[in-house]
Amino acid sequence: MFKASLKNKWLTALANIAVLAVLICAVRTAWLVYHQQGLDVDKIFAESMLKEKSFTKMPVEIKTPLGINFWLIEDHTVPIVAVSFIFERAGRAYDPDKKTGRALIAANMLVYGAGSRDRQDFQEMLELNGIRMGFSAGREDLSGMVITPTVNQSTAFTLLRDALTSPRFDLADLRVEQTQSAEALQIQQENPSSVLNLAFAKEIFGAEHPFARNPLGKEEDIFNLTAEDLYDWLKSSLAKDVLIIGVAGDITPEAAASAVDGIFAALPEHNANKDIQSPDIKFEPRVKHLERDTAQTIAVFAAAGTERFAPDFYPLYMANHVFGGSGLTSRLSLKAREKEGLTYGIYTYLSTDEKTPLILGQFSATPENYPLLQKILQEEWQAFARNGLTPEELETARNYLLASYNLRFDSVAGLADMLTAMQKYRLGLDFLQKRNDYVRAVTLEQVNAAAAKYFSVQPVEMHIGQGNNMAKDD
Repeated sequence: MFKASLKNKWLTALANIAVLAVLICAVRTAWLVYHQQGLDVDKIFAESMLKEKSFTKMPVEIKTPLGINFWLIEDHTVPIVAVSFIFERAGRAYDPDKKTGRALIAANMLVYGAGSRDRQDFQEMLELNGIRMGFSAGREDLSGMVITPTVNQSTAFTLLRDALTSPRFDLADLRVEQTQSAEALQIQQENPSSVLNLAFAKEIFGAEHPFARNPLGKEEDIFNLTAEDLYDWLKSSLAKDVLIIGVAGDITPEAAASAVDGIFAALPEHNANKDIQSPDIKFEPRVKHLERDTAQTIAVFAAAGTERFAPDFYPLYMANHVFGGSGLTSRLSLKAREKEGLTYGIYTYLSTDEKTPLILGQFSATPENYPLLQKILQEEWQAFARNGLTPEELETARNYLLASYNLRFDSVAGLADMLTAMQKYRLGLDFLQKRNDYVRAVTLEQVNAAAAKYFSVQPVEMHIGQGNNMAKDD
């Protein structure tokens, strides 16, 4: 009974994570990380001074002898090296029709054995050497990382090379993945939040757009997948012309260049996937209702946002922080939770994907409280567009965003991941040094102009719950 319960909890979590990934564009899905029986990387970091550093020196851009570009932050504070990488145009949305679920299953199976090592041998090598390796199939990209003690970096890089170039995709492992995906699909349909997010993706992106697909795929497609299909994904998607690499930690530029060549040089030159067109999102205000017998009414909403590299990104970033992004101190939370007691949580956040920049949000309430909470959201949205922020709100937000910035430097892995994001969003080599200056430079006039621009139209909303006391569909 205990094992069955644990498995169901895991499958529920998998289904929820997969559905939330439909709408969170700039956000990475959770790493597939294994408990280490060998060297304890977490302990090494916890006992180091790395967590107190601000990393004032700039990354360097390096071109390897074989012509591969990457960014490096060299730091010898702790004996750990991390390599983060992204393959663009390799994610779930690029699965062909009739082969949905392919990228997700293939990504999961990259650590299920490679070359001469089967799944057990591969996992034992990771554990015995204190190496962490994981891959995540996002909506558009395939991302991955390896974290290794410096002393075992040669082993780690060999295992990563093998995982990317000669994974086994054994039939027994494929059958396990297919069964687990099918079980997750079933649990997904029993979870109101999952059902809501799937329906909302179709409403926002259009039912036929690849971004509206179920992240887990279709059951029929999943069970029809073969090892050959997974190898086709590997050859068509993981290529050097869509590769972004960040390296951080206890490694010299020369050693890092040699490692990058050793890991990635054998990959195909060109990605074969055609770029997906941006969805034609209709932002006309509307409210959609999904009937479901639930104790809580759950609502999600979306409005147009801006790209990460747009001139008005920081003004909108700070405006959203005040409106709904700062947790219990946001305007929405103070009004709906602290003052009215209508919900345990209401929040907004920015999705800054270039194809689908959005302001997204979510809240839940009992069916009888939902109409009032919806009204509060609409009124606060209008008031924010009309009146903007106060000088005090702006300074409070600015101080928080400046003070919390260094928290992203709490690990070598976080630094490597940051380097890939800086390249993907074209933020420049000097971003780590200039980011706080960007925050300091935002004026009250700029942030209020962003509030007026992006909050001028009521968001598209969809909710799921009982029909009583609900606002009707527009």
